[in-house]
Amino acid sequence: MTLPQIAQLEFPDTELIQQTSPDKVHKTFLWDFNKGDFVLKDGKLIEVTGIEYVKIWVEKALRTMKDSLIYEGTGYGSEYHTLIGKNFHPDFTRSEYERMIRDALLQNDAITQVDNFVFTQNGERLTIDFQVKSIYGSTERGVTV
Repeated sequence: MTLPQIAQLEFPDTELIQQTSPDKVHKTFLWDFNKGDFVLKDGKLIEVTGIEYVKIWVEKALRTMKDSLIYEGTGYGSEYHTLIGKNFHPDFTRSEYERMIRDALLQNDAITQVDNFVFTQNGERLTIDFQVKSIYGSTERGVTV
């Protein structure tokens, strides 16, 4: 008895490129986090793409508490705020901060990896620096809790 020949599947490259085309899917408007408002040029919003999009998206996602009223049920935002002021073992706390930040950021399909966490304690403040890798490149980000 002989087994039937199995045809090889071929996928055209153009189809894959269209699905991951960064400028068609991943864009946002420039945001001034110090003022808490959009940046305008000649009265119009400034659209950003690529790595600048990633930087803004990361900052917004980490500043937003997960399931806050406006995003309820979407999973958008971060839970790391729930650890602030809690007294857990430092190893557990660091592990949870990493998990919560990763979970928040990897929801975005442009972000491929979140790693290289560095924790710096300065008095009562904890700074967490990390690297975000995306389809547009890498960027260093951080939060202070």
